[in-house]
Amino acid sequence: MGIHGCGSINNNGERLVELCASNDLVIGGTLFEHPAIHKLTWYSPNGRDKNQIDHIAINNIWRKSLLDVRVKRGADVGSDHLLVIASIRLKLSRTDRRDMHQKRLDVNKLKDPDVRKLFTIQYN
Repeated sequence: MGIHGCGSINNNGERLVELCASNDLVIGGTLFEHPAIHKLTWYSPNGRDKNQIDHIAINNIWRKSLLDVRVKRGADVGSDHLLVIASIRLKLSRTDRRDMHQKRLDVNKLKDPDVRKLFTIQYN
């Protein structure tokens, strides 16, 4: 859990922290400094209580790829929860191009009658 979390932690929050610790995950919404309005994900119907209870968890290996996590307040999701979005940057490594191409065949060798006969016997 990062230092920029909001609200108080309850039993479910403790269980989330234990799950993340045992599976090498980080809670993305607590890593970035934002005003509370961009971190709080739940508002009670009476408008008095609010808390950060929805999170994005990401593997610690990909932590540097996570650019930002914030709440999108304008999304109409039909709930008292707000939408949590994350911005990520992925750097994909290039695959070895030699593995992608098949071995070229010398079809000119098929002009030789002996090679052609061997080929037809072997692949028919």
